[in-house]
Order: sequence, then C-alpha cells, then structure tokens
Amino acid sequence: MAKNALSEHMESIFAELQQVADNSAFVCERADVDRLRRATFYSPIFKEFGLFNADFKVYCSNLGAINISIYKSIVSRIKDSKDRKTVSLMDSNTLGESTFFAFYQRSDGLGVNGLAPPSSFAMTVDQILLPDYAYELTLGKHVLFSNRDHIVSDLLETKKETLDDWAIELEVLLTTDLYWSRLVSLLPWIFVCWVLLSIILCTGYFTIAYYRRSLRHCVKRAIKNNAMEVYFQPIVSLNVDGQYEMEALIRWRSVYHGQVSPLVIVDMADRLGLIDELTWMVIRKVGDFYREYPLPLNDINISVNVDRHSLLRETFAPSLAGILDEYPELKGRLGLEVTETSALDAIDLPIMVSRFEHIKALGVHLSVDDFGTGYAGLDFLRRFPYDTLKLDQIFIASLKDDQFTRQILTSVTKLAKELNMKLVAEGVEREDQLNAVREPRG
Repeated sequence: MAKNALSEHMESIFAELQQVADNSAFVCERADVDRLRRATFYSPIFKEFGLFNADFKVYCSNLGAINISIYKSIVSRIKDSKDRKTVSLMDSNTLGESTFFAFYQRSDGLGVNGLAPPSSFAMTVDQILLPDYAYELTLGKHVLFSNRDHIVSDLLETKKETLDDWAIELEVLLTTDLYWSRLVSLLPWIFVCWVLLSIILCTGYFTIAYYRRSLRHCVKRAIKNNAMEVYFQPIVSLNVDGQYEMEALIRWRSVYHGQVSPLVIVDMADRLGLIDELTWMVIRKVGDFYREYPLPLNDINISVNVDRHSLLRETFAPSLAGILDEYPELKGRLGLEVTETSALDAIDLPIMVSRFEHIKALGVHLSVDDFGTGYAGLDFLRRFPYDTLKLDQIFIASLKDDQFTRQILTSVTKLAKELNMKLVAEGVEREDQLNAVREPRG
C-alpha cells in the first residue's frame, strides 16, 4: 500500500509540473512571474517553481528572472528518460535544507522544475504506516526522509519497496514494541475466538460422544461387530416320544443402555435397514452352536425368527443357501418362524408362496409365530401350509375362564390337523392350562 501511495504521489507531482509547463512560455515577464507565484501559492507540494530552456538554464522563477544552469548529471538523466523527467536531492538556499527537486521538460524544450521539502513525503507515508513503524525514504543514495531516529525500540524486520522509475526506495522497519502492542490489542479478540473455538470443539465432541452412545449407533455397531448373544429356549413336546426343539432368542446388554429388549433391537434394526444382517447373525450363531456341541444337539431342531418382509426380498433365499453351505450342520435342523406383521395382498401372496417353496427345498422348516395376533390368511395356509403353528400365549392365559377362547383353540387344533401341521402353544405354565391344551386334541 505504501508503494502504491508513493507512486500516486509521484504521478501527481509530475501532473502538476506538466500543468505549469503548459501555461508557460520562453519569456520571463511580470505576468509570467505572477503566474508562477500563483502556482506556488496553490500547490500542495512545491514551495518554488522555475522555468528552464532547451539549454537547461533556469531563466525564470516565482521569485523573478534568474540565470542558473542545471547540473550536468541532472541534464543527463532528463535526456535519458523516455518521459524527459527526473528527480534529485540538492541543497536549496530557499528552504535552507536538503531539498527534493523534480524536473519535467516539454517536447519543445521548455521545462519546469519544482522544489519541495522532503517532509511532504512523510505525510503520504504516515497515512499508510502507523507511528510505531520506523521507515526511511531514500532517493538514489541519499536519505530523503526518515523517522527511524524517533524509534528507540529494537528493530526486528525490514521490508523494502522500490519505485524504479524515480530510484526511490522505502524501507520499513518493524519493532518489538509494535509486535507486543499489537498482541496486547488483539488479546480480547483472541480470548473471544478461543472461547468460541472451545465451544465449537466441545459441542462437536459431546455431539459425537452422544451419537456414539445413542441406542441407534450402539445397535448398528453391535450388529456390524457380531456383538449380540443368542439364548436358546426349549420347546417341550406333550408327547413322550416327541422331537426336541429349541428357539433362538436374541439378547444384548449395552454398555450404555443396559439390557435392551429384543423388540427394541428388531425395531431399531428394521429402521436402520439392518434387519437381514441381524437375521444372518443369529443364524450363524445357531450354526456355531451346532458346531460346538455336535453330539448333544444331534436330534434337536432350532428355529429362528425372521421378518416377513425379509422373505419377500429376492436375495433372501440365495443368501440363506449360502449360509447353509457355510454351516452344513444347519441343514434339516434349521427352522424359520415367520411373525404375522401384515396381511399379504394379491401381489405379495404368490411371491411369498414361491419364496417358501424355495426355502423348503433347502430343507428349512417353516412355522407361524404368534398365530392369532396378526393377519395370517387362511388362503395362504391352504396354498402353502407351514410345518408348525405357534399359538400365541394370549390364548393360553384366558383358557380357564373364557369359553370363546376355548372354542377358538378347538378350531385351530382341527385346522392344524387338517393341514397336517404341528401345533405349539406358548405360555403353558400351570396344569390347568396344560389340560386345557390337551383337551381339544383328545
């Protein structure tokens, strides 16, 4: 900025000299002197103007007619300049100090020189630089103006800007006091920025921590890391020679949320689009269970709950076939319990029948879980009977006192016999409930 300001300052100097030259002639009459005096009076820079001819002799000034030859070194610089202009630093009787001179010559040989105190440049520089900066303005090899003598602090760094057209160089020296004063003045802003940054970082940290501890993220991570456990609940047959069965139940204790309900796990996995991954995890754990205890589990079937919408997906059966190849121990022993969650429409019904046929061909048993609480259609049961109907425990709880429920149980039992399906009742805990379940089957 300081270099630009000085360049503009120099341009204005020569613009003023050119204006004076345009209004002048090769004579020094009273009118010419008065004209130069007016130019001097209104000039913001120059304290004296002079006119010189093609022989480089000053013949007129605002003080009157004179006859002074310009130094040969200056003449040489004027001639060498493409714009026929130059600057110099010389002693002046008028100002009584080393004085700044500027020279400009027209194409016809008439020229104008002006002299100004070097301190006039300080005004231009001071508008850009703060008082705490030390600087030195040099013209050629001579110091035009400097305030570094007023700066008593240690000088740390130097920056130089050069105006090549006029051989002027501005050297700026930065001080230690300036650094410290700037730092002190910025401390409130630094503190505010530090507080804001701390708030942003803390908010980000706690947001990430909250998300990582959220149930949604924990369930997702547990499924991805295969971190959930599978418990096995026995299914006891009423017949002495009946086949033993078990049901795989998902269980998970979170570090942050404690024991989480299986219903919550399934619901969250469904929302996250991970319900199939959850199913494959459970089935693989069942395969590991068979592999770990091959002899005790030799004649025991294990069933796994599966979402009805998962069965409708085209990739379900091929993925299941891949797991059966991975765990041959599951073939002929694995069962899928389909929960009644929604009714099948005319489009989904044939698709589900096709999926069931494919799954049955893999040697996997199929059963209806919690029959009577959902929307299982009798038409679907007749078109593709399950291997097992699993009666929800809500019917068992009211068998003793509710004649209507007993009639429903009787009808369901007859339906199971008619369709050649096994019937399983959940929640049989008392002898009267056991007798009530047995009665319709007698």
